[in-house]
Amino acid sequence: MTYFIIHSGADWAERVAPLVNDWSQRYDGAKFIVLNGNQEDWLDDATAKIRQADKIIYVVGTASARSENIEKEISIAIRERKTFYVYKLDAACAVNASLERYVENKTAAPGEAEGEIVFGKGKRFVTMADDASIGGLIEGDVQDTMKYLPAKNFSDRATLMEQYKIFVQSSEDLVKRKQSVNSFYVTLNSVLLGAIVSILCAVNDLPVLFGVVKVSFLISVFAAVIGFVICFSWLSLLNSYADLNSSKMKIITGIERDLAVNLYETEWEVMTQKVGKRKYRSFSKKEKTVAILFGALYALIVVFGLVLAFV
Repeated sequence: MTYFIIHSGADWAERVAPLVNDWSQRYDGAKFIVLNGNQEDWLDDATAKIRQADKIIYVVGTASARSENIEKEISIAIRERKTFYVYKLDAACAVNASLERYVENKTAAPGEAEGEIVFGKGKRFVTMADDASIGGLIEGDVQDTMKYLPAKNFSDRATLMEQYKIFVQSSEDLVKRKQSVNSFYVTLNSVLLGAIVSILCAVNDLPVLFGVVKVSFLISVFAAVIGFVICFSWLSLLNSYADLNSSKMKIITGIERDLAVNLYETEWEVMTQKVGKRKYRSFSKKEKTVAILFGALYALIVVFGLVLAFV
């Protein structure tokens, strides 16, 4: 579990650094990313590291709410739909206005993550944490992925490696199945669009109902509605594949912590650094963009059909 720490530089040495060091020592499996705000390209670096993190811990100091840099980091995290844990150094510290409307005014009990909802899913709010609950939240995150794998199973190294290989292969097979699904839907939409265009081109050869509405319009609208349903089904499948693959990767990276090296986690970090200033778009987002574009084409066809129907 990787956390990006949003904090004020003025609080780092005396307040934030001791906290992060304590969390790092207490919670094995938790990684905390801290930004060096003195570098010139800090915003690009912050963007890349926020995307890399699983969640955000915002350590609020007395001057945090007035910091423009912190506000930018919060905006990036909201845009990337990251979950926030807000930890106040002092009770009087103010939370940024951009987060206030998301805040649920309750504190989760130790070991629980009540109130935690990922941005963009359901009611949007963040989890307020204090000394009594922040440890439970972090520990719960770290243990959540691996809680179904009893520790005794890790002592059998040979069996663990074989199961690890099988699970990695299942992740690769999932990607192949998703590619097959994409090919199917691209072909299906291409055929449907071709049929709709052919119908619209033959508008003058088709009859007119009630002397007003052309049959070509009715057929094209009906076909476009079918196209919307197909695109919706496509997007739903892509979301399911993305969620399933994300779960698989969390388990794989969790198991790797007990192996020689963390290859997948290291690969992600290297890729994040390589991408640099460019915005990284996952394959899932690109695939969803294709489905959305097909949906937009169907919308244009309906508009075009309306024009043809009454002209």
